[in-house]
Amino acid sequence: MRRLLYTLLLAVTGFATAWGSPAAADDAATPAAADTVSAALATVWGSHITPVLDAKYPGNAKAAAEFIRGISDAFNVSAEQEPYYQGILQGFTVAERLEQMKQLGFPIDRESFLRALSNALEGGDTGFTPTTADRYLSDYMSRQYEAKLAADTLSVESQRRFIEQNAAREGVITTPSGLLFEVITEGEGEGPTLDDAVSVTYTGKLYNGEIFDDSEGSDVTFPVSGLVPGFTQGLLMMKPGGTYRIIIPAELGYGPRGTAGVIPGNAALDFTITLHRVIKH
Repeated sequence: MRRLLYTLLLAVTGFATAWGSPAAADDAATPAAADTVSAALATVWGSHITPVLDAKYPGNAKAAAEFIRGISDAFNVSAEQEPYYQGILQGFTVAERLEQMKQLGFPIDRESFLRALSNALEGGDTGFTPTTADRYLSDYMSRQYEAKLAADTLSVESQRRFIEQNAAREGVITTPSGLLFEVITEGEGEGPTLDDAVSVTYTGKLYNGEIFDDSEGSDVTFPVSGLVPGFTQGLLMMKPGGTYRIIIPAELGYGPRGTAGVIPGNAALDFTITLHRVIKH
């Protein structure tokens, strides 16, 4: 919202500059003209601010009045008070950034931050220079990421055993690439090619049965060639109307890194797929 106010202010300032000096209009100083211009300007600003207040403070009947009270206080800030109010203005952004960093795994204490910031602004020693501080934070983030990656990565051995156990089941075919393919209900007709798209429903699980993706019974359409290699290979072996199970080794899926927060590194992917339609291109 503050950025919106800045944008509006800059727009009005630019308009005034292009128009020329306020003294250019003879009636600019009359009370009636001032009231009219003020009302017009307030109407424009209000049209932009109202939806922002409604979205940020839904159901709060006092939000507009409190907003106006803040605007009124800002109009009356003295030169001596201005640094304080600038701190409040900047504080909203700083608090938001600190919260974002905490969510990324940075341990941040607000009181410690304020003490160090006060020290930095007064020319004191925080233990860092801007360069060393930036390097420290970058290194810290890298360590956090690597630790999370290690925690989320499955052992290669556990995934190998999962694949071997399923490969031994009756009716499961192991392709030369290592993909496991099983017919649950065979379809009929011409299967897809790499140039086609398909309409499918599916459920994707990890080796422990945890569902990481599910079409929830709704048809999903995507190009055959736009998927991880194992999924594409499996689709090429299917026929319309059929239901199949494919188990995709990590090297045919998302590899040793996985996808953040969804699929662990080294994960084998266990999909049950019903191919409803082949869309020719």
